[in-house]
This record gives sequence, C-alpha cells and structure tokens, in this order.
Amino acid sequence: MQIVEVSVVGVRSAVLELTARGTPLRFRFFPMVHVGEPAFYATVTDRLRRCDLVVAEGVGRPDDASGGSAAKAGRSPAMSVLTASYQLPAWFRRSGLVEQDIPLAALGVPVRYPDMTARQFATGWRAVPWWQRAVATVASPLVGFDRLAFGSRRALAAGMELSDTDWHDQLADVDSMGELMSLLGEQRDRLLISELDRIHREHRHDPITVGVVYGAAHVAPAIYGMRALHRYAPRGEEWLTVIGF
Repeated sequence: MQIVEVSVVGVRSAVLELTARGTPLRFRFFPMVHVGEPAFYATVTDRLRRCDLVVAEGVGRPDDASGGSAAKAGRSPAMSVLTASYQLPAWFRRSGLVEQDIPLAALGVPVRYPDMTARQFATGWRAVPWWQRAVATVASPLVGFDRLAFGSRRALAAGMELSDTDWHDQLADVDSMGELMSLLGEQRDRLLISELDRIHREHRHDPITVGVVYGAAHVAPAIYGMRALHRYAPRGEEWLTVIGF
C-alpha cells in the first residue's frame, strides 16, 4: 500500500478510504507531509470540510483542552527542536514551499485531537535517554539549516516516499534510538487507534465519513490497527500533489 509517492513529476500523497462490512461508517485518511505547496494544504482543507467528523494530529495541546475544541497549541521547546528539520526551510518559503497549515478550528466540522497533551509529551521526553535527546537536539536543526541553504525541491523530497512495507521494515529493525522513536511514533499511534476504535463503537450504524489528518508515518499502523480490530480495509484512493518538480 503506497502512502506517499516520489516520482519524476513530484511528491504525491494518497487519500485512502477505509470501509468495513456491516457498517456504513467510513474513514478517509489524509497522509500529511509537513512541508509542501500551499495548494496541497488548501485541497486537503476543502476535502476535510466535506467530512462529518475530523480526527487530527495535535501533539502538545493544553492538558485542559477538550478533544473536540482544542485549538492548535504552541509547540514545546523540545517539539520545536524536533521539527526544525522541515520548519526552517518552510519559514523562509524555500522553493515556494510552506509548513503545514490547515485551519482546523474553522472547518465547520467537529474535530477530535487524540494526540499527546503537552504534559504527556513532556513526561515522555524526560524518559528518553539523555544521549538520544542530545543527538536529536543537535541533528534536527542542522538538517534544517542544510535544507534551507542547499535544498532544492528534489532534495527536500528525498526520503519522503512511504509505504506500509517501509513501516514493517522499520518495525523489524533494531533501532538504537528506540525510546525516542517510540515516543514520536508508537505511543502516539496507540492513542490514534484508540480514538478510531471509539468512533467506530459510537458511530458504526451511522453513514458518516471521518477524516483522519495525520502525519504519513502514522497512517500504516492506524490502518493495520483498524483492520485487526474491525476488519476495515482500503477500498479506494485519490492522489494529491504535495510538491511538484
């Protein structure tokens, strides 16, 4: 299952629709690349307005914010460091690209944020071994400055391609940065799957569409989780251009 494709014409993201027998409920996944052309984010915004409910990534939201009304929260210092690799070229609109900006609060659709709260992320960050935090703190800004100084669109797209096979390969690898990767990936994946499971139980008899707008790396585990829990499977896809060459 291809999630993000990189070809001679550019980077494309696959909008994946999941359905299951015995329920009219459907989930529509929008795998996000966090830096791209403004037109990509505008198109995703338009598609989300057609959904009945949206489940959105939002790590670092205030702990007292409700899942349905949480506004986009300011990043913690740790999260700002970890996202510097793509934030820096986006801030300066390198090659005409921008950082992901979808006005979730203005969609006119209920939005749930099952992601880690600020307190949960801070607790998880402190549990990561100091040397992994040090490596991430140094490496991510350096990558960002390199992309800002030398990164063409093609250079920025390098490494963006993603499929479910890539996800399985990553699970099989022995990762020396395991605790950090668990914080950024596995722990947040479980929160997302738990929310999708809750929505299925609440709305399995309702003919509604739930938009799931999350980073592309979270899509494969969420789809496999819903397949295991309720036998959901992708039944169709639509390709959206993230970055054109």
